[in-house]
Amino acid sequence: MTTMDKAVKEYMKRGVLHYMVKMYGGIDPYTKKQIDITKRGFKTKNEAKAFYAQKQVEMLQRNDTDNPNLTFKQFYHSYYEKYLHNCSLEKSTLGKIKGIFKNHILPFYGDLKLKNISYQDTLRSFELWKEKLQKPSKIAIELNKCLDQADHNDFIPKNPVKLDGLRLWEKKEERKRDNAQGDKLFYTSDEIDLFIQKLKTTDDIPKIASFLLLVNLGLRKGELLALQWQDIDFQNKKIHIHQAVGTDESNKPYIKATKNFLERTLDIDEETFQALLKWQELQAEQLKWQSLEHQGDKQFIFPNNKNTFYINSKLNTWLKKFQTQHGLKLVSVHGLRHSCATRIYYQTNDVKFIQHFLGHTDITTTIDTYIHCIPELGNILVKRFNRTA
Repeated sequence: MTTMDKAVKEYMKRGVLHYMVKMYGGIDPYTKKQIDITKRGFKTKNEAKAFYAQKQVEMLQRNDTDNPNLTFKQFYHSYYEKYLHNCSLEKSTLGKIKGIFKNHILPFYGDLKLKNISYQDTLRSFELWKEKLQKPSKIAIELNKCLDQADHNDFIPKNPVKLDGLRLWEKKEERKRDNAQGDKLFYTSDEIDLFIQKLKTTDDIPKIASFLLLVNLGLRKGELLALQWQDIDFQNKKIHIHQAVGTDESNKPYIKATKNFLERTLDIDEETFQALLKWQELQAEQLKWQSLEHQGDKQFIFPNNKNTFYINSKLNTWLKKFQTQHGLKLVSVHGLRHSCATRIYYQTNDVKFIQHFLGHTDITTTIDTYIHCIPELGNILVKRFNRTA
């Protein structure tokens, strides 16, 4: 089988760079001779690659549905990868899925013959992933989707994956972890006050502003890092959250829509508002000192040293060091979002308000996510279930 890199070639036509594909096309079933596929005239390399990928799929569908030696790896690279690209997934989502296959699924299933993958094979892979991962079901779900496609297109007679047992095990383990961690996942209202008190004793103005946004407004880290000054309505003391920093399948950063494409506008509390005002003034001075151009309304609020958005702000590292220095409970950056939700619930008793505040599309997500730190939410979930039963 010709690899894509070898099949796609450059050539010049009237002084203009073009691309061609020359590849192995299988064996003619009547003459038993090798078929060679050659096509010229592609203006871009991506067009040539797309043609190559399409021909590989056609060969698989023509020959390999009856080929008992087709491996999982061959099916994935020649068919399922193309299917994923055609699903219009976000770049960050596609990157995560391909990472799951590269790091977890292909090492186990890659060399197995596709038609021979059994239920026992899936159980063995689940046990392996249980040892390494807290959420093995995330891997199993992607395997299940892949084998569903193999089943749907008649590459295999039946998808052998069954997720119920793994999900039950995972929920038990999650309950054990929650019980063991207890209140370590988030701050109580009093602990938030102490955290903010210690935060204000530092002279790191941007850190004060960023962590107040996290703990008082419950932003996700990606949303925080994508903030620009145009997102702050200083006159009405509001913040518009409409984008986030993500990474594509090549681990390159880019600005994307918020999770679930759900935008939200929140009131800014006075404490956070004053911190933002102070940082806005200081940032303008710092950019001048660093000979960096201020981007006006499109200036990122918390940029890196090149005055663009962070890939990884190392906020967790700074936070852990800060918490250790001040004898505070170790809570992650995302744990500050949980802390914010918990405080708002005890102030309002309004789960719908928390749903909007955090940017959840479904109230069940809010309840499921925060049930470990707000026991009363369990009763709300039961009542909702009883009403719909």
